[in-house]
This record gives sequence, C-alpha cells and structure tokens, in this order.
Amino acid sequence: MSKIQFSVIIPLYNKSGCIERALTSVMAQKHPAAEIIVVDDGSTDDSVDKVRALNLDNLKLIQQPNQGVSSARNNGVRQASSRYIAFLDADDTWSPFFLAKIAQLIQRFPNAGLYASRYQKVRGECDYLDAKIALTHWNPDGYQMDNYFEIAANGDLPFTASSIVLDKQTFLQVGGFPEGEWMGEDQSLYVQVALNSTIAYTPAIESFYYIGIADSACDKAPPSTICPFAERLMTEISLGKVADRTASMAKKYIGAHLCDLAKRNIKHRSYRAALGLLAHPAAKSRALHWGLYSLIAKPMSLLSR
Repeated sequence: MSKIQFSVIIPLYNKSGCIERALTSVMAQKHPAAEIIVVDDGSTDDSVDKVRALNLDNLKLIQQPNQGVSSARNNGVRQASSRYIAFLDADDTWSPFFLAKIAQLIQRFPNAGLYASRYQKVRGECDYLDAKIALTHWNPDGYQMDNYFEIAANGDLPFTASSIVLDKQTFLQVGGFPEGEWMGEDQSLYVQVALNSTIAYTPAIESFYYIGIADSACDKAPPSTICPFAERLMTEISLGKVADRTASMAKKYIGAHLCDLAKRNIKHRSYRAALGLLAHPAAKSRALHWGLYSLIAKPMSLLSR
C-alpha cells in the first residue's frame, strides 16, 4: 500500500485560548499530516491571527461567515486533497501517535469507512478522566466494531469528532455532517456510518477531549425535543430499513439519548421539558434512568408552576 496520507480538518470559532495547542499536537504527529485545513467560521477574536503567526507550511486557512461547525467541517472536506480525512476540534488534542495508529488500522482494515481511537476527557488542563465506554473488545491492534449502537447505548460514545478519520468517499456517501443542527450533528454522522459502512476501532487512547471549554454547545440550554439524528433513526427503524438485530439496540440508543437530554434539562431546571422527553416511548428502554429522572422531574415541575 502506498503511503497513507491524511488531511486534517480543524473548525475554528473563537478559540484563541487553545487553537495553538491543537495545532501543536498535529505538528507533533509521528505520521505527519499531508495538509492541515483550518476553517474559520467567522471568529471575532484573535484566533485567526494566532493561526497565521505559526506560519505552518502545510496549513491552509479558509474563512467563511459564521454558519456552524458542521458547515465548517464540510467545507474543509471539500477542500481536502487526501483520501483520508481526520477531524480535530480546536479545543482538543491528539497524542503524537494518533495518525500513526489510524494508519495501522487502515492497513488492517482497508475497506472500513470510519477509523477511530478511544479518548480521554480532560477537565481544565491536566485532570484526565477515562470516558465510560462499554467496550466489548480490547485488542490494541484494533478490530471491526459491529456493535456501535450497543456500545453507545450503554455508556459514553466510543469516539468523538476529534478521534475519527473517514474515507472521503464514505463521508460524501453518507452526506457529511448535517448543517443547521447545533446538537447531535456528530452522532448523525456516526449513525449513518454504522448503518451504511464499517467502523475500525482501537481501544488505545490517542485523543483528548477537553470539557468545560467556553462557547461549548454542552453549556447552552439543551433541546426540549428529540434531536433530529435520533428522529431520523426512529423513522428508518419504523420503515424497516434497519436490520432487526440492530434495530432493538438502536432503540435503546435513542432511549439513552432521550434520557440524557432529560438529565440536561433537569440540570437547567427545565422540568417540564424533561418530562416531555421522558414521555417519548423510546425513553423507557433505559428503564433505570427513565425512572430516576421521572422521579426528580415530576415533583419539581409541580413546584415550579
């Protein structure tokens, strides 16, 4: 196999405090990136100045009016020249071996559509937390993940947008990241790949997901209704487009999503919204969480009237 080349896509919006850290981690790769594409999504701080000041030879800076992270990522992919597309959010980092480990996965599973590594969450600058991923295989050399919905329904997602690489053709075939959806756009892509292609995965931790970053979507008021990616999945299941074995776990995955949204609404004291989410039939597939959040939300919704 000829040398595997990666285009790295970094969406950027007002990340002055961390964009240099992200780019430094890309430049430290033992398997160098063929190109780095930073897509500035209308930043109003000095993020772009910091990117330019690094003066990196293989970096392309694209600027667009603010249209959201999905638009920025999709725009970056359109400009990419490599077959394999690696995504890194501006507030996350990679270990020096991320691209090398992904290259090994590609060599082992050349027909996969998505390649990914395990990740750690980072609170602040140095508080590393293991993601609670319900893995069923631990081969560090990687394996083909054929149970994405089972893993995602029973814990944290097995990967983040900063720990995945896609074959560009697969990315285009599944439609890329949906635009205009501020929450769940990552999961929409994962779902479509899980249904229409294959995932190669390594449990080695090669990516670091920083939590508690300013302007994070997770800090905003959560949606009060099911996210579009889950609604689309429900429709595909109801139309019989999802195999029976996958459908039962996919429903549980949707239930986990609904319960997670309910929990977020409870934290924001939006108790009626939480109850509305828990009323969805799929929410009961996560019986323990459904019961706990219902127990909290019901009396508090009465008190908040």
